[in-house]
Amino acid sequence: MKRMTKISWPVYALILVSIVALAIGGCANQPSVLQGTNYTVGIGSKDSVGDYLIEQNGKALYYFAKDTINTSNATGVVLDVWPVFYAENLILPADLDPANFGTINRADGKKQTTYRGWPLYSYKPDVSSGDTLGEGFGGVWFVVKVPFYTVMVESKPDVGIYLVDPNGMALYHAAFDISGKSNATSAILGLWPIFSQSNFIVPSTLNPPDFSITTTNGQVQATYKGWPLYYFINDKAPGDISGQGVKEVWAVTAPDIASAPSTPAKPVP
Repeated sequence: MKRMTKISWPVYALILVSIVALAIGGCANQPSVLQGTNYTVGIGSKDSVGDYLIEQNGKALYYFAKDTINTSNATGVVLDVWPVFYAENLILPADLDPANFGTINRADGKKQTTYRGWPLYSYKPDVSSGDTLGEGFGGVWFVVKVPFYTVMVESKPDVGIYLVDPNGMALYHAAFDISGKSNATSAILGLWPIFSQSNFIVPSTLNPPDFSITTTNGQVQATYKGWPLYYFINDKAPGDISGQGVKEVWAVTAPDIASAPSTPAKPVP
């Protein structure tokens, strides 16, 4: 009979610690469902994503950047991959405010649950609790973060993907500005109010360090890649982009815009 090698206690302890470390390391990137199975909508958490909304089965809920507040633009085969999420009776953990949820009647006759006005979807390839395989898909599908985004992206065929606030209102930049500084006069600011934000929770296709702040007329103004960000007073509803191209100075802010220059590209009108 082959004689077994005796393992000393220090060696045994080292092996045990290594096994535990490997187990912990192997789980580090695994999702932990914080609040799920007892609720129709709960909160999940992953190191790579943060906290986000989940269905009762632990799978992620998403928003679609081609939608607008309280309006779904997902149709046809898109819905075969991104099914509409609808919960007739919401059972929520204490961390989620029922006032943030609503229901819309879709053009196809179905009902759909919304969060902060944004229609919610699941993703068919997410087959297991904790899956977030749809995150960032096509640059237009994103998990619904908790706390909610402070800057989002929206997409329109005529302008592509651009920055919006959490209510879907377009964020513009002006060609007369320079990096980190607004050159807008008080009269201009009456038409183009500043976007005041200093806490940046953004979709995964945006880089948080690209956001910063400046001070304009004594107020905090958010910047993106150095460009001060503004609203347009004539945009009345989410999805409006009536400021696009005004005076060949103003434009919605695309995620891939070049950094703001040190000298203005256009004079102040």
